This record gives sequence, structure tokens and C-alpha cells, in this order.
Amino acid sequence: MAKNSGTGTRRSAKSTSVADTPSSRDPTTCRFCRATVRASDNYCSHCGMPIDPVRDQPLFVVEGLSSLFNTVFFESLLEQELNRATRYGHPLSVLVVEIDNLSELEAAYGYDQTNLLIRAVADAMVGAVRDPDTIAAANRVTALGTHRFFVLLPETGEDGAFTIADRIRTLVASQVFSLGGTDNRITLSLGIASTLSEQETPNLIGRATQALIEGHARGQNRVEVATSD
Repeated sequence: MAKNSGTGTRRSAKSTSVADTPSSRDPTTCRFCRATVRASDNYCSHCGMPIDPVRDQPLFVVEGLSSLFNTVFFESLLEQELNRATRYGHPLSVLVVEIDNLSELEAAYGYDQTNLLIRAVADAMVGAVRDPDTIAAANRVTALGTHRFFVLLPETGEDGAFTIADRIRTLVASQVFSLGGTDNRITLSLGIASTLSEQETPNLIGRATQALIEGHARGQNRVEVATSD
């Protein structure tokens, strides 16, 4: 089954004694950014710092080009959310996102201008997601002519993920981006994967990436949902 949408935050702990340790579902406060987090979390999804700095080491969490979280932190947070989704039977989804024609844009406008574009697209994406969602970016692979973003959507099934993905796609497509003094319309292609009750190993990043690749084969500026295979 495949859905598609045709053409048409950056979320840029505390230690307790046994007597006052909250249950794994009670909220607590990040000691670094003061955001509300769940006591069962290992890392704050807002600032990336450990909830228990005695037990867990800080991660280097920022991808330098986009200033979003990097994939090391994203994968740690994904594992944390997968454990919770499995334990409580809650849905979880991942988006994998690419800027269409990035290599062609780089050939036309140069490496530095496309770097500025990536930052601008990252800023636009941040404005399209909800507060509990997390956006990350992979290091740019120039040889592949691409730059991938990842979005983690807790408590979100396939239909909800499709709505958010299409919101991101539409928002970016509606904006004008300046490259070398020239106004350009930019589009995104997105792949979605969601947890399924019958799957022992969800492999959300791999399935969302495969959906993105299959979507590319059908065109650009679209959202593609991973099949249940």
C-alpha cells in the first residue's frame, strides 16, 4: 500500500534518591534547559543532554551545517522512543526527507549557496512540526549530491505522519529561496515508515528511506509511505 502526495522544533535532568524516584511515566524537568521530559528518557529531546548525567554521558548532538540534531542523537532518541512504543503499544513514525535536485542546484549556484539553502530549508521544516517532534540532519555527502533530514514523530501513526509530511512538503514548496541573488522554488521528497504491531524489528529509518527511493522513481515533490512488507 502506498500513499503519495503529488506535485501540488528544531528542538534546537535531574538526579533523585530512591525515595523520591518518579515512576517511568511521570514527567520531570531537564536540569539543563528546564524542558518537561519523561523520567524514563535517557536524553532530553529538546537540548540533547542526559537526564541522569551520572549514568549517561553527554552526546555531541548538533549537525554543523543545519544546526539541527545529528544522526547519532537521532538514533539514540529513536531507540528510546521505540522502547516506549513497544512497551505501551503506542504508534511511532519516522520521516526521511531530501531536497529535490540538490546536485543540479549546486552545479548552478555553487557549494556555498547550496549550504545556505540547506540551512534555510531546515529552518522552514522546524516551523512545520509539533513541539514533541524531533528533526535531525545527516552530514552532507557531496559525492551523492544529497542532504537528508530525519523527523521523529512520537505517538503518531501512519495517517498522522502523512499529514505532517505533507505539511512540511507544502510549506517548503510555497516559499521562495534566494540562491545567488535569484529567487527559486524548492521541493522536497519524503518517505514515511510507521510501527506495525506485527513487526518485531520496525527498521523505521531503513523502511522510510526505501519509501523515499521508491517515491523518487515516480517523481518529485511527493510523500511516499512504506509498505508493510
